[in-house]
Parts: sequence; C-alpha cells; structure tokens
Amino acid sequence: MKNLYFIFTMMLISISVFTQETKKNEEGKGSHCYFKKNSVSIGLGIPYSIKFQSVGVNARVYYNLGDASCFGPEFSYFNNGHEEVVDFDIVGHYIFETPWMGVFPLAGVNYTIEKGEYHTEEALGVVFGAGVHRNFGKIALFGEYAHVESALNDDFVTIGLFFNVK
Repeated sequence: MKNLYFIFTMMLISISVFTQETKKNEEGKGSHCYFKKNSVSIGLGIPYSIKFQSVGVNARVYYNLGDASCFGPEFSYFNNGHEEVVDFDIVGHYIFETPWMGVFPLAGVNYTIEKGEYHTEEALGVVFGAGVHRNFGKIALFGEYAHVESALNDDFVTIGLFFNVK
C-alpha cells in the first residue's frame, strides 16, 4: 500500500514538473486545465484495484460541457487469476485551475460485477474521489483516486491519457 501511494505521489510530482509553462487558448484560459466546450475526450488508463491487488485496464469517454465540467461513462476490467471484476461508472468532474495542472473532484454512480470460480456478485453504488490532469494540446495526462461505496466496496488508483477528439 505504501508503494502505491509513493508511485501516485511521484506521478503527481512528475506531472507538476511538466507543467511549468502555461499556454493560453482562445478564451484566455490555461490550456493545461481545460478542454474546449462541447468537445469529446477519449481516455485509456491503467487502474490498480486496492481490494484485489490487481492492475487492470480502463476506458472512458467524456463529454466536455464547458471549459471546466465534463461527464461520461467509464469501464474497468481486472483479472487477478482467481476473480474477474468488471466495473461500470458514470461520473462527472469539475476542474479547478492551478498554475501547474487541473484538479478535480469526481462523483457518480457505479455498477460492479465480480466473478469467481464459485460465485458471481453484482452491486449498484456510488463512486467518488479526486484527481489531477495536465493538458498538452489535445492530449492530457491524468491520475486519480476513486472509491466505490456499495456492497462490493473497492478503491482504485488510475493513471492514463486523454485525447480530445473534437
């Protein structure tokens, strides 16, 4: 667990180092935080499930309502050799600009399916957490922590990339 927190902290520091210069977009807002209003972003990430101590794959598509807000579905898949976990979320973010990166809380709904050799469990719940991202034109690096509160609780740390397609 300490190694996971160390890796997450180092990732945040690395993103901060890359964010020393801020480019301005058409609206005069820091492009290091915001995506264009009414655009779509597609993301791929590498999540880590703390409960299952397993690395998985994450895909997401967000609709950027405005410069600072977005929402959309996410899908994560984990297989630790004994169990499979499929995680569906619909989340929203509100981005707060800092001099080096965008910081955001996240909240939404979650549906989880856990399949083991002798059982299958499903649960509906909520997901909440926080993250950071840094835009480099149409590409953004992100890192986030999310907690699922349901009958199948779990915590996730995810790092990945976004690509703004519109």
